[in-house]
Amino acid sequence: MVPTSLFVLVVVPHDGRYLVVEERDGTFYLPAGKVEPGENLIAAAVRETAEEAGVMIGLRGILGVDHDWFEPPHAQMRLRFCFVGYLALAMPPKTRPDHHSRGARWVTVDELRALPQRHPEVLTWIERHERAPALLPCAAYQPSGTTDGPPWSARLG
Repeated sequence: MVPTSLFVLVVVPHDGRYLVVEERDGTFYLPAGKVEPGENLIAAAVRETAEEAGVMIGLRGILGVDHDWFEPPHAQMRLRFCFVGYLALAMPPKTRPDHHSRGARWVTVDELRALPQRHPEVLTWIERHERAPALLPCAAYQPSGTTDGPPWSARLG
């Protein structure tokens, strides 16, 4: 068995801009984080965005899934799910630093290119969103233990 960690990322477009988080090291990234034990992917995406950016979102669908394999001596697997979100409550992103982030802001793609990014994949995910013909619906994801009735994500709205 190889230990596997689950992570979520969220691309949140709004009025021609994208929500980005300023990390504690001054670089910028998408709202993202590790799925906590007992937490489902959808709840994790919403929670991470609220914690890191101070913004309440809903989710439109799944943009993509990727994984990494880390060689021994730290043999493990990382599985990531990238969601596309929408602003659920009109409120500005957080501006006060805390242990999650320095804050967040809405930026255009051109403005993002001028900012220091934690990883080039920030633009890769956003560009993938801009050219994506369709998203996998959130209802395609069924958390463990919800096989009776509609998927948990369908019960949100």
